Amino acid sequence: MIDPFANNHQSMQIGELVIENQEDKIIIYGDINLVLNDIGYEQAKQLHELSSKILLAFENSSLYSNDEAKSKEKDDQSGKIIDNPFL
Repeated sequence: MIDPFANNHQSMQIGELVIENQEDKIIIYGDINLVLNDIGYEQAKQLHELSSKILLAFENSSLYSNDEAKSKEKDDQSGKIIDNPFL
């Protein structure tokens, strides 16, 4: 199991679903068929554990916030008025 957002070198696979860990994002691609059998059950448990760890990483991260003021601090717009060159 990967440690979400902790490094740039971990990856894992569940069925044909590939999960790549990066410090700023998690990349998920491929597909998975959750069949109603023992293998499907194990894969579903792995997906659940992974998504729980990812959500916990978001909740514990100081970089992630729903605070709109903080998001404006990182905005590329300087707040400076620029003349429209098309007028």
